[in-house]
Amino acid sequence: MLLACVPGENHTLPLEVLSAALTERGLPVRMFGAALPVESLVAAVRRTGPAAVGLWAQSHTTASRPLAQHVAAMEWGVRGARRRSAVLTLGPGWAGRTVAGPARPTGLAEAVAALESVVPR
Repeated sequence: MLLACVPGENHTLPLEVLSAALTERGLPVRMFGAALPVESLVAAVRRTGPAAVGLWAQSHTTASRPLAQHVAAMEWGVRGARRRSAVLTLGPGWAGRTVAGPARPTGLAEAVAALESVVPR
């Protein structure tokens, strides 16, 4: 799975905690740092084909519905067997912002459970 801060977001500590919790459970995680550019996020999803993508936004000003919807709609893999990543909108910045498709866990335990449920073992 892939964890990333949305563009303009510099608060990484909550994602680092989530990454540590997932790693502790033996789940494969790739975490990117603060303010990941859209182009880099899109390229990473295409290259790695993650089962899930977690997008962190601390504030309403950085939470981008169009970005979350774009990532949720992305397909990767070989033609004829394309897949999509489950997308989770993480952090208080998404509160009150309805995004069709992506799940929005409200805490660490819920985020870990949601991500564990989509990763094949």
